[in-house]
Amino acid sequence: MRDRGLDCEDSRSDVRSTNDGRQSGFRHARPPLGGLRMADVADARAYPPDLLSLAADFTWRSGPDLRVEEASPLDVACDPSVIQLLRGARLDRLAQRTLYPAQGEALGALLGRIAPLRDIALSFVQRDGSVVNFTLTGSPVDDGGYVGVGKVWSGRPFDEQHRGELVELLERAEANRNREMRLREEADVLLASLRTLIRPAPLADKCSDLFNLFSRLLRFEQALVVRRRTRDELLSVVATDPALTGLKWPAGDVINAALMGEALVVQDLSALKEWRDLPEAIRGRFRNALVAPLTIGNEAAMLVALHGQPGFFEPYQLALMQRLSLIATQAFEVDEQKNVLINTAKLATLGELMTVIAHEISQPLSVIAMAVKNAKLAIEAMNERENTVGSAEQTIVVAKLDRIHDQALRAGEIVSAIRTLAHPDRRTLGLRPVAVTEIMDNIRNLTEGSLRNRGIQLICNAPPYCRALKANPVSLQQVFLNLVVNARDAIAEYSKRRGEATRGEIRIDVYDDGVSDRLVVEVQDSGGGIPPDVMNRIFDAFFTLKEVGHGSGLGLAICRTLMTDMGGSISAYNRDKGAVFRLEIPTYVEDPAG
Repeated sequence: MRDRGLDCEDSRSDVRSTNDGRQSGFRHARPPLGGLRMADVADARAYPPDLLSLAADFTWRSGPDLRVEEASPLDVACDPSVIQLLRGARLDRLAQRTLYPAQGEALGALLGRIAPLRDIALSFVQRDGSVVNFTLTGSPVDDGGYVGVGKVWSGRPFDEQHRGELVELLERAEANRNREMRLREEADVLLASLRTLIRPAPLADKCSDLFNLFSRLLRFEQALVVRRRTRDELLSVVATDPALTGLKWPAGDVINAALMGEALVVQDLSALKEWRDLPEAIRGRFRNALVAPLTIGNEAAMLVALHGQPGFFEPYQLALMQRLSLIATQAFEVDEQKNVLINTAKLATLGELMTVIAHEISQPLSVIAMAVKNAKLAIEAMNERENTVGSAEQTIVVAKLDRIHDQALRAGEIVSAIRTLAHPDRRTLGLRPVAVTEIMDNIRNLTEGSLRNRGIQLICNAPPYCRALKANPVSLQQVFLNLVVNARDAIAEYSKRRGEATRGEIRIDVYDDGVSDRLVVEVQDSGGGIPPDVMNRIFDAFFTLKEVGHGSGLGLAICRTLMTDMGGSISAYNRDKGAVFRLEIPTYVEDPAG
């Protein structure tokens, strides 16, 4: 007897049926699943327990030819169309009929290897246009068939329902993996960069090592550091290619933005207004750039990474560029600290030298003043003996001697001021009432001829009534003279850059409101102004915007020292077409008790 869903070996055992439907005296080749209680299924040794532990809607089994011999629902809510589709169908044929080829390929590959099936999704279109979706899970049995369970899905096809989520998960996993690798590489580069910073080496070698390390992340072709050298001139001071070191860079919108602290990506250098003014070594080789602000001491500079392909750099790389800029800033800061120590030693040596020079000059000046005085006395004595008033020639000689005597005395006062600078405890000595108009007259007499020859006009304005200042006249005159000379040089350089004949004006304006305890003097020029990125450095010792060999960088530093010693202040800003230096000087108040 052959019962549905059972294969009996009649030659080996007899088949007997009992009243309760149980069968005895035979051995199962494949125990049936349909219609059995879970306890009965669990007793069947041919069914792996992991299949029975799955949440399932139906059971199925196939013969060696992969034809589904049995498909039975486990739940009354199971879609009958699934059972109808499976019964009598071959699994390999079902793989060819699936709605989505990927499903069929996955099932066919497993059937070809007689491999276990695990949640294989299948979708089929019915004759009425509806879609049947279910999954098959099964294990191979000894005779080559399968036994398993299945789950029915409702709504959209399984593949369509979960494909987006699966793709998103895969993409997220890939992105996380790439991000992890990138972060690990960045950490390695940053650690190596820190080792480079603490290693004693020249600044150029440190920067070269930093560039080589970050080239693994940024993939740039060349990198360089650009900093300001003169008022309108920027130079590449460090570069991966020695041919790019020392190149002059023009000022422009992009460079000015970087110098003011903005990081940016230049997708195409040829789109810049200053493209034509860029060095040929840049225009001919590079089109794409990453630019990040850099600080060298208190001076704004910029770090530039270059590539020959337009649009090569992506905006996200700016963060890496800024990290490189921060590390490079630390390298330059260490180098600047060394320079500060060197400059401090220079100032100490200069102070000692000033003291020696002041001492050596004071003696010849005293001799000159004494000789002039003796000459005047001799002329007067000669006129008394001859009982004459003196000829016109003698009058001219006496006037010249008076002028020599006055200048010798003035030189002596300058020497005294130098001594005061060398000895801080004497800086406040010599403060007395000073008329600012007198100082301006002296400055006009000293500089007007030189300014006129260069096409520069000096204009001095002061109110009719102006209170006296409490200052050292020699120090105050030195401050005014330094500012006028600097203004003259700035106008000359500005005219030269524009290819014009030197012309301009210097204004000294005095403001006295008659109420406050300070008087304001502004010295303004038409020399193009001070670059904003170096405005906070112009009073530093040894800092200059003049060309190499044309300035010591001490003039404005001395002016600030002299103004501070007199209880005043000095500041700078730009106005119109030039720079303005604002002096605030205490006014003289007479002591009633005195």
